[in-house]
Amino acid sequence: MKEIYPLALQYTGKDSRKKLQEIRKELSGSRKSDESKPDVLLLTMLDEIAWLTNMRGSDIEFNPVFEAYAAIFADRAICFCHHPEANLNMHCPDWEFQPYEDYVSFLADLALQKTIKVWIDPSTITMGSRLAFSEDQVLEKESPIVLSKALKNSTEITATKYAHKQAGAGVVRSLQRLQSAFQAGLPVTEKVYANWLYEEYAKAEEFSDLSFSTIAGSGPNGAIVHYGNPDSENPMRSGNLLLVDSGIQCAGGTTDATRTVILGKPDEKQKRIYTLVLQAHIRLARQIFPEGTNGASLDSITRSGLWNAGLDYGHGTGHGVGAFLNVHEGPQRISPVAYDVALQAGMVISNEPGYYENNWGGIRLENLYIVKKADKLPQHPGGKGWLCFEELTLIPFDRTLIDKNLLSAEELNWLYDYHGRVFSEISPMLDNTEDFQWLTWACGID
Repeated sequence: MKEIYPLALQYTGKDSRKKLQEIRKELSGSRKSDESKPDVLLLTMLDEIAWLTNMRGSDIEFNPVFEAYAAIFADRAICFCHHPEANLNMHCPDWEFQPYEDYVSFLADLALQKTIKVWIDPSTITMGSRLAFSEDQVLEKESPIVLSKALKNSTEITATKYAHKQAGAGVVRSLQRLQSAFQAGLPVTEKVYANWLYEEYAKAEEFSDLSFSTIAGSGPNGAIVHYGNPDSENPMRSGNLLLVDSGIQCAGGTTDATRTVILGKPDEKQKRIYTLVLQAHIRLARQIFPEGTNGASLDSITRSGLWNAGLDYGHGTGHGVGAFLNVHEGPQRISPVAYDVALQAGMVISNEPGYYENNWGGIRLENLYIVKKADKLPQHPGGKGWLCFEELTLIPFDRTLIDKNLLSAEELNWLYDYHGRVFSEISPMLDNTEDFQWLTWACGID
């Protein structure tokens, strides 16, 4: 197993001791009228343990977590992990670190205490952990870590914004490199481009890893939503769309973005559908909504224009994203399936409408956004607050695929403002003249 290391307070914004205090308040206050309060909280989700300890690792590819179990008592916090002898207490003095393999015997001993009350999250607990206890010993309830982890503090948001700037610069450099090669008549495969993108990402300050395996699907391959290994043999063809879904783990932040670009000149169908997908993205990005709104409501709003055109996509519109953690995290999501978790200020969520057609290709346009309070609005009739989205992703949309005649004045203004922000944030990070000139063109800067 690989090294476990601390994530600095400059990225977490809250030390592990403070997090433990808050979780213990939940532990002492968590009860039902007919039940005694739980004595211990068991955690088996790796990202929850990493978040609570402020430790990270690399046991799972692309996810900076480490294999572990945790038990939180009123007066003890135990982490069962590999290499517990590696001075981990120096970074987490409030924790006891014990060998990973001792967790099974710990469960057995705990279960012998017939009056023990164990809090477990039924949606995430391992089967072995659950079966160690009788029904009378168990309180099934969502882990208190889930929502706490999802609500990013100001430090985590700052780190996430920094990571997105680094990622944006990398994507811009890679797209410039791709377009220059294509215009020069050089053959470029999906695999070659994916490698170029990694090279540009890796130039970022404090780059750690990709946040998932890059999807680079050209032509018909773009219609495969979770397309696997990029083609390393067949060069991408003129007139084909290229869908690129990628992200990085960097400086306390996690990114995830998708852009669809055209190699050569687009036809009318490509432009029309790309613009409709872009309109769906803008519709959600501009949406203001009252506190208490869940993802299903926003999903319908996002799809409405595509539906009216007889188009749709077979995946959710948005998922939560961690802070130097998993690229998919809950409890928030934007999906057709009704979900009772309302979006709250501080949550990071993706916005990724798309369209996919067999033997033709795929289009997906994904930014990450932070949910924040909306200002300058009349008071809600019910006294609720208003919420909106602030973009984190800073990558231009492909101008050649946009039919501006289909966009409303409000949509054009949003696009103009977004590209203006991309240019102002990313251009100072580009040392190469060709990269700067490409970004100037891509953002429509006169």
